[in-house]
Amino acid sequence: MVHGRGINGNTKVIALIGDPVAHSLTPVIQNLALKRLGVNVCNVAFRVTRSDLKSAVEGARAMGFLGLMVTIPHKESAYALADRSDPSAALTRSANLLVFRNPGGLVAYSTDGYAAIRSLQEAGFQSLGKTVTIVGAGGAARALALHLGADGVSRLHILNRTAERAEALAHDVCAHFPQVEVRAGSLTDRHLRDSVSESDLLINATSVGMDPQEAESPVPEEFLNPPLMVFDIVYNPVKTRLLKVAARRGCSVLDGVPMLVYTNEKALEHCLGTKVPDELVELMMRACYRALGTNPNQMMSRHKALRSGKTIGSD
Repeated sequence: MVHGRGINGNTKVIALIGDPVAHSLTPVIQNLALKRLGVNVCNVAFRVTRSDLKSAVEGARAMGFLGLMVTIPHKESAYALADRSDPSAALTRSANLLVFRNPGGLVAYSTDGYAAIRSLQEAGFQSLGKTVTIVGAGGAARALALHLGADGVSRLHILNRTAERAEALAHDVCAHFPQVEVRAGSLTDRHLRDSVSESDLLINATSVGMDPQEAESPVPEEFLNPPLMVFDIVYNPVKTRLLKVAARRGCSVLDGVPMLVYTNEKALEHCLGTKVPDELVELMMRACYRALGTNPNQMMSRHKALRSGKTIGSD
């Protein structure tokens, strides 16, 4: 329902595009928020292939959409289609949000970095002086690596199936943040072991662990040892194999739900031009956990405990 009367001829659209996209909970939690905000806007997900991306964006512009939330595998290609970029997207050269402005054209935003850093800070992790290993080198990994550089990490290890992509991302991080020591490599056991063993934080920025790869983990179990913190940006399932194993071995873990919710918060703010109240952000968080079959009270209590406890990775 929109505005209590259902979708009508005046309803505006914020769409989620990606491939795959059927698994996404963005329409569920964002439509809940839109209803509470009392605006005549709805969120709909569309599967868009790589070859159809440009046509999809042009079609959305022609139909008067407010914006497009962008997910795998389009974040870097979407950035190239924008008329202008917010500094967040200009830094990462990727976009997870395209907003149609009149005047102003199509504006690219990258909110993954904001959402990830906020999630980590609320879990007690402070980046300054820390060493982080990122698995992946796509649009999300790019946003995380560059924002971690801006947030003060001392060392970054970037590992990817295709070493050339990891090296290209490492080069860009060094160009923006020369004070950060950056190493790049392929996803071999040797590289993983060496990188993770000296890291304060491990981030999975790939789709490994998401359906249909739920039984898989990007990192061998024996490399996961405390005091390492493990952050998986995959949110469906909430408890990926990586997080289950890491928790069992005594590591602090952070799931991808807060990051998803905070990207939705920013999408609403940019598309609607209004601040999303904190209570509505919490409502989306609870709705997301509930939709994923996880007890929201239990998860929210865990987040509160992480926030109030000793800073993870602190001296």
